Amino acid sequence: MKRRTLLASSLLVTTGCAWGSKIDVAEWTEEVKLSDGRMITVWRRARAYSGGFPNSRRGSNIDFEFKYDPLGIFWKGDWSGYPVSFDLIDGVPYMAVSTGNKYLCYNRPSTDYSAQFLRWQNGQWIEVRQADFPVQRAIINMSMHFWGHSTADDYKGRIAWRNKELPGGFNDKNPDTVKLYFERGNLFCNRFVK
Repeated sequence: MKRRTLLASSLLVTTGCAWGSKIDVAEWTEEVKLSDGRMITVWRRARAYSGGFPNSRRGSNIDFEFKYDPLGIFWKGDWSGYPVSFDLIDGVPYMAVSTGNKYLCYNRPSTDYSAQFLRWQNGQWIEVRQADFPVQRAIINMSMHFWGHSTADDYKGRIAWRNKELPGGFNDKNPDTVKLYFERGNLFCNRFVK
């Protein structure tokens, strides 16, 4: 009897660990409207731990990827931030990554947005100060709601601009600027740095 109980317990622990380590992947292309009104298509991918026993909800994010092939642009980030804006302003690619990473805010003014600001230069992303990012021109144009209630509902295939869910309500004619989005949502570094 002891042997059967021990075997059943071992099987339950092993199976529980295997369930906890499954990974869900959402991969899609989406239309992105630029601040000058042009429409482009980008490739995106997100990975998260699967839900299930012992967790009833779907798991937490692992990482995110972004690609814009016509310019050879690629970005990959960990669970702490995902792209909310990709724009081409005066021919220069910019990306804003919304982040919940409190360490990013430690050496920045508390009035800065809780975001990482990037500019594509010489074939790589470089981080720029918020003051050097076009926050009043760049728009919120990347979907943030790509996980469904189940894997069947996750983003896949091509997502049209008119079908995307953007924060603050979808307005395909006049989307929020980066500045308006972060200020309306009170997404400042002061929520991390006291």
